[in-house]
Amino acid sequence: PGQVHEVGAIDATTRIAGICAEWAQAAGIEIGGAGLLHVELPAEAIGVLFDSEHLRRVLVNLLDNARRHASGQAGAVLVRLEASADVPGRVVFEVLSDGAPIPADVEAYLFEPFFSTRSRGTGLGLYICRELCERYGARIDYRLLPLEESRRNDFYVDMRRAVAQPAST
Repeated sequence: PGQVHEVGAIDATTRIAGICAEWAQAAGIEIGGAGLLHVELPAEAIGVLFDSEHLRRVLVNLLDNARRHASGQAGAVLVRLEASADVPGRVVFEVLSDGAPIPADVEAYLFEPFFSTRSRGTGLGLYICRELCERYGARIDYRLLPLEESRRNDFYVDMRRAVAQPAST
């Protein structure tokens, strides 16, 4: 991995909410209720060390992929953000979808450059996401969740937590 770029903290809660709203509006998708996209964010601001625009690129890429493969049912795609319960100082956001599980032979190449399951895909989306994540000491990966989960495809980004600046009184 290359050098980790130092960036200021951004409020991941607000930023992810905003990116999801923009994306849904552009795609003509409703959020929540009967909408395709559901978003679960913590009540409090969670600071992360990540570039705001790069976070947008990563999230939009994951949302586009999830939408392409999801069923189209209400809540087929879920974006979730939480401070890691296991590792202090880490924050995880996930994009989960209910599409068909990614086959193991495809999973091995998900983040490789120029690998695409689409005839017109460049195969650079997830590769670029991984490069952007590594730049900020974050990690992006995929896991298939157990059968009892309605949304089994889980792309998650594990980011460095930053101390959110206390609001001045």
